[in-house]
Amino acid sequence: LVDYYEGRPIKPESLEKLHKPAQRLLEKKDMNDEDKLELLYGIETQFTFTGQDRIPVNDIEARFMKGKKGNFMVAYNIQSAVDYDTKLICAINVTQNPTDYYELPNIAERAIRNIQTKPKYISADTIYLNQISLSYLADKKIDGLIPNRKQSKEKIGKLHENPYHKDHFEYDYELDAFKCPENQYMHFFAKYIEPHKDPEKPDKIKRLYNNYGACKNCSARNKCLTGKQTHKTITEYGSEMQKAMNQKMEKQEYKDEYAKRSSVEGPFGIFKEQFQIEKEVVTGMLRTEERINLDALAYNLIRLHNIKQEIKNTKEDLENFCESTSIKNQLKLNVTIF
Repeated sequence: LVDYYEGRPIKPESLEKLHKPAQRLLEKKDMNDEDKLELLYGIETQFTFTGQDRIPVNDIEARFMKGKKGNFMVAYNIQSAVDYDTKLICAINVTQNPTDYYELPNIAERAIRNIQTKPKYISADTIYLNQISLSYLADKKIDGLIPNRKQSKEKIGKLHENPYHKDHFEYDYELDAFKCPENQYMHFFAKYIEPHKDPEKPDKIKRLYNNYGACKNCSARNKCLTGKQTHKTITEYGSEMQKAMNQKMEKQEYKDEYAKRSSVEGPFGIFKEQFQIEKEVVTGMLRTEERINLDALAYNLIRLHNIKQEIKNTKEDLENFCESTSIKNQLKLNVTIF
């Protein structure tokens, strides 16, 4: 199609074999040839820059992402940081990355820049638990609150129904061992480094635990092992920093602090129900970010009015109030697909 719009001779049958998106672009009447060629150049650039094999024609900066219902859509990934005491949105981050895995530093930096102070705590979903996030929090001297997958599942009562699943093996931080449902300890025996596909990302650390003798003589081996297994091996990912975070999140004081993040679910419900951001039609990453920031600004203005009513003090300077309360509070990171 690029050759066609650049004026090179193209056989008619070649145009007939174009994929449907290219056919629709070819047949588009409200777009001149120069604009079509410019769009195609942009798509080529995105192919080269991202390494992806599919680029949405209607928004070449957007990406195909999997939604919460399992369906794929053309979307941007949006993170937000919310102060849990005032419920004010402190920052918005729009990205092309389909996963939030490495986005904690980006959204946290924006929030800190906007509120002009470092929060005591930053709480985040399990997806943010990785070496990049933990190193960032350590460098900034911010107390991070990020549960691992088991801790998140345990909180909502979603542990695996099989009593011999890894979910039901208790980790002993002092022994560096897992205690199985039959009260046998599986000990650390090996550590492997898995190089990350992206050279700019840290390698994955894999730790292995087992107890061949205990499994060999266990009366529950038929319930715990598959037919081909001779013993159970527990695989655990993460560095020493991640182990320290896991241990911290077992303490009640941090569980209680992390539980406060549930108080900031309001902004996201309002965004969907009242602002209806999922129905907004905006193309381009910059325009999308500008629109979401306008929505956040509108929400914050409403929230500021409500705060003024809640504290029943019309003479108090709201700006100073929010600044003073934000200093002692954590930021809660969340995500939605838009």
